[in-house]
Amino acid sequence: MFEGILQAFTIPEVRKRILFTLGAFAVFRFGVWIPVPGVDSAQLATFFEQALGGGILGFVNLFTGGAFENFSIFALGVIPYINASIIMSLLQAVIPYLKELQKQGDEGRRVLNRYTRYGTVGLALLQAMGVSYVIASQGLLLPDVSPGLFYFTSVVGLTTGTMFLMWLGERITENGIGRGVSMIIMAGILAGYPPLIANAVQAFGPAGGVNPIWAPILLLVFVAVVVGVILVQLGARRVEIQYAKRVVRGRVYGGQNTFIPFAVNQGGVIPIIFAAAILTLPQTLLQIPAVQSLINRGPEFLQVLSNDIQAGGWFYLLLYGVLIFFFTYFYSAIVFNPQDLADNLRRWGGFIPGIRPGKPTADYLERIQTRLLTIGGLFLVIIALLPFIVLNLSGGALQVAFALGGTSVLIAVGVAVDTIKQIEAHMVERHYESLIRKGGAVLGGRRG
Repeated sequence: MFEGILQAFTIPEVRKRILFTLGAFAVFRFGVWIPVPGVDSAQLATFFEQALGGGILGFVNLFTGGAFENFSIFALGVIPYINASIIMSLLQAVIPYLKELQKQGDEGRRVLNRYTRYGTVGLALLQAMGVSYVIASQGLLLPDVSPGLFYFTSVVGLTTGTMFLMWLGERITENGIGRGVSMIIMAGILAGYPPLIANAVQAFGPAGGVNPIWAPILLLVFVAVVVGVILVQLGARRVEIQYAKRVVRGRVYGGQNTFIPFAVNQGGVIPIIFAAAILTLPQTLLQIPAVQSLINRGPEFLQVLSNDIQAGGWFYLLLYGVLIFFFTYFYSAIVFNPQDLADNLRRWGGFIPGIRPGKPTADYLERIQTRLLTIGGLFLVIIALLPFIVLNLSGGALQVAFALGGTSVLIAVGVAVDTIKQIEAHMVERHYESLIRKGGAVLGGRRG
C-alpha cells in the first residue's frame, strides 16, 4: 500500500490532485478554530460538555470536526448542503420538470446543482437562526454584546461558512481526489479521532471509572466494522453479458463476453449521511425553548419521544435504522434504472445468457439489485446502530469512546476506499497515456 502511495506522488497529475486536497483540508481545519464573535468561550465549553454525548449532537460535532463544539464559522458543516441534496432528489421523483432536467445531461445537472445551492442557502439560514437562538437563550453571550448584533453576525457567519465548505467540496471534486463533500466529512471525523482515543485510554485507566473488560469489546467492534466495511464496499455481484456478432460494412463487431458489476452497497456512505442529516432537523428544533415548552404542555408521549430522540434512545435508533434502510433503496432508485440498462443492452446487441431481452432482462436485474440492497441496507443499519447498542448496554460507560465505532468508521473507511480506487484509476489512466505516447513516438520513428 505504501509503495502505491509513493508511486502516486511520482505522477505529476496525481501528486497535484493529492496536494490540492491536503491544502483544502488545511483550510477546513483552520476555519474550525475561527469562532463566531460575541460568544463566551468558557460558558460555551461548559454548555457543550453537558449537551454533547452519544446522541445526534455528538455525532454532528464529529461530522464537523469539532466546529460545532467550538461554535466556529463552520459549525453547520456541510449538513445544510446534504439536506438540500436530499430534498432536491425527492423533488425529482415527483416534479416532471426536475425529472426532465435530470435526463438532459450536463446542462440539466448544472441547473439542478444551481437549485441545490439555492436550497442550501435557505436551509443554512434556517439552521443558523435556530442554533443562534439556542446559544443566545442559554445566556452564552458576552456581557457587552447586543443580541441583535450577535444574531446578525452569527447567521451571516454560519451561512457563509457552509457555502464556503460547499464551494470547497466542489473544488476538491474538480481539482482534487475523491468526492469533495464526503472528503470534508472524512477530514472532520479523522481530526476528532486523536482526542477521542486519548479520552478512551484515560477512561479505561485506574482513574477512569470504566470497567477494563469493555476495552477489548470496543477494540473488537472497531476492527469488525473496519473489516466489514471494506468487504462490503469492495463486494460486487457480476452479471455476465454477451454481445451478438454484427457485420457492419464488411467488419465484424461484437461477439465478446463481459460483465456488469452490481455493488453490494451501491450508495456507499450516502445513506448513512442522508439519515444523519435528516435527524439533525428535529434535533435542532427540539433545542429551541419555545418548542420544548410546547411539547411539555402536550401529551406525555410527546415528552417521552422528545427525550428519547435527544438522548439517542430506542425510538431514535428505530428511526435512524429505518431512514438508513430507506435511503439505501432511495439512492439506488435515483442512480440506477433496470429498464434503461435493459434497453441499452438490447440496443447494442447485448443480452444475459438464459434471459430474454427487454422486460425479462429488466426484471432479472431488478431482482438482483433488490437482494443486494437488502444485504447492504441491513449491514449499514447494523454497523450504524452497533455503537448506540453497546453504549446503552454498558450503561453509558463507553460514551467517551462512542465515536470510535459504527457510523464514523463507516464514513471514514468508505470514503477512504473510494478515494484509493480513484487514485488507482488516475494511475492507470496515466499509465496508458504513457504507453500511447511511447507507441506514437516509435511509430513516428518507423514512418520516418
